[in-house]
Amino acid sequence: MNLGQITRFVGAAGLIIFAGTLTAIAAPPAWVMKAAKADTPPLSHGAPAVVLFDETLVTIESDGDKTIRHRQVVRILNQSGRQFATGMVPYLEKEDDVTTTEAWVVRAGKEVSPKEKPMWIDMSAADDGAVFSEVRKRVVSYNDFALTDDVFAYETVSEGKLDLPQLGFSWVSMLPVIQETLTLQLPPGWAMQSMVDGPSASLLHTATGPQSWTWELIDRPYRPDEPSATEDARTDVRLMVTLSPPAKAPRGMWPVFRSWSDLSSWMVVLQDAQCDSTPALLNTTNQLATGNEDVVVKMRALSRYVQSLRYISFDKGISKGFGYRPRKASEVYEKGWGDCKAKANLLRSMLRTVGIESYMVSAHTSQGRQIVEGWPSPAQFNHAILAIKIDDSVDFPTVVNTPILGRLLFFDATNPDVLLGDLPTNLQGGKVHVVAPGSDALTPLPVLPAETHHLSNRQVNLELNANGSVTGECNYGGPGSSGAYYRRKIRSLSANDFQKNITERINGTVSGASIENLTTSDEPITGECRIKYRFSAPRFAQMMPGGLAVVRLDVLSRDTVPAFPAKERKLPIQLDSMILRDEVTLKLPPGFVVDELPDSAKFNSPYGHYESTYSVVDGSVVAHRMLRLEDRDVPVSEYAVLRKFLGDVAKADHSSVVLRKSD
Repeated sequence: MNLGQITRFVGAAGLIIFAGTLTAIAAPPAWVMKAAKADTPPLSHGAPAVVLFDETLVTIESDGDKTIRHRQVVRILNQSGRQFATGMVPYLEKEDDVTTTEAWVVRAGKEVSPKEKPMWIDMSAADDGAVFSEVRKRVVSYNDFALTDDVFAYETVSEGKLDLPQLGFSWVSMLPVIQETLTLQLPPGWAMQSMVDGPSASLLHTATGPQSWTWELIDRPYRPDEPSATEDARTDVRLMVTLSPPAKAPRGMWPVFRSWSDLSSWMVVLQDAQCDSTPALLNTTNQLATGNEDVVVKMRALSRYVQSLRYISFDKGISKGFGYRPRKASEVYEKGWGDCKAKANLLRSMLRTVGIESYMVSAHTSQGRQIVEGWPSPAQFNHAILAIKIDDSVDFPTVVNTPILGRLLFFDATNPDVLLGDLPTNLQGGKVHVVAPGSDALTPLPVLPAETHHLSNRQVNLELNANGSVTGECNYGGPGSSGAYYRRKIRSLSANDFQKNITERINGTVSGASIENLTTSDEPITGECRIKYRFSAPRFAQMMPGGLAVVRLDVLSRDTVPAFPAKERKLPIQLDSMILRDEVTLKLPPGFVVDELPDSAKFNSPYGHYESTYSVVDGSVVAHRMLRLEDRDVPVSEYAVLRKFLGDVAKADHSSVVLRKSD
């Protein structure tokens, strides 16, 4: 994390309350009372709360000192909105000072407060997996005290040093916002350049004064929680600022990134010295690679070793650029754990030992497709992967032929379930920065072919008894993202929990089913991971008068397919590539014949394709189904089209086979 990039999310989740004594807080200032008098606008319909006022002031001094003042006023609109009566300020431990933390509740035009006022609590702001981080935050919560129609306001001020001559801001909100303003003040002689993007960039109001710039966005709508929303669904505008100190400023005060090549040069210095080795590390590397003359076999052995290490983050020296510098490879090897950049760097060291060159790569775990080419900045990334230099003998869909560095095989050493030759779904299609001398542009990562990397093949063999009970065998899995999905489930669950999970899945479609002979297989070369088991259930066919039996063959759960029951939608949808191929064979009991088969079905839409067929072969009903979803972002205007397509698919899936006793 680079605290030069300030991204605020309005309406974070509620926080645990800690009560205690607190020194007296001044009465609400005029800006709080003025905002509290504002009417609740129509754009707040359905929202739990509304942001009446949000203001950030960033002041830069000539020596690089920065001060950030943040003010926010929120009106609680219903019971669930009480969770938004919270305040937060992030900071860097031992680098920043939080000088002001104040909060107020206004009820019926007057300040009110509990007998024991909530304290501002200091806690870690690091991601999960961090054993230590300098990134911290102070939070306060009045969500146990605030009532509907109350107004909650808070103000924070933090002071510190400017880490890089770049600042990033995002107007991001779940709640409706009446007014949100950012002001940047620079010392004499300083200049700045700015870029904006986002769906509401044209609505951003800009005002300038002497060494002052203000950006304002008003009347932002409510964006509720909705499934499968795009990563930037709540982002209206992103502002990217590059600062230029005067020529008389001390040389080397900050690195200057005029191009991606400049950024590469800076990061190469930070990272290359960390790619070291020791006799013990060399010995382990050689043991893993010994006897494997095939370069791909060597890469697989080394990559699996690094992926098996625990993911643990240890963030220190962030203000000095160490948020982008991995720990030494030798240290990661000795301790047996590391974060994304540490694991990528360790693999880089091991590959170098066996004569394979590679480069560190800056990526983003969720917003890689939104990386802005025109703003060379490390603040646009939050993840590190590896680019392995290979020749024409290595052929994977994760290989990109780059103009300067040649053929590069991209690999995520952090994800333990995605094998060499594959990429996590969330990285595919994103833009990355290869950290290498002369690397002067972003590199788009490929979206891997659905037929080979997003395919799940599923087979079910059923044997129906005359009394309506059934026994069966399920065998399903796939390569690529499907293999990673099942591999993660197998790895993360105990044997008992895994069996329970599989039992619950089959019971979602076959009531009362019990399973046995549960086995798994995992092919390390193709990445094919499969699950196989037998099951039985006392009631499967619906026995009807007149010797009829009704059977549905949609035995395997469709829980990996997104569902959209809501009639209306406010946020765009992100669809991932997916192909499901199902083959279900139902062996008929003696004395039964097929009375009616469902019609074949075929549906097409811009977002996918579906086919189903039913036939009778040698005394069995054989059903084939195929559903394909495309890698697409679905705008709200197309929601009805997607919903109709998936509704038609669900209806066809639930078709029934009618059997009858033969004469």
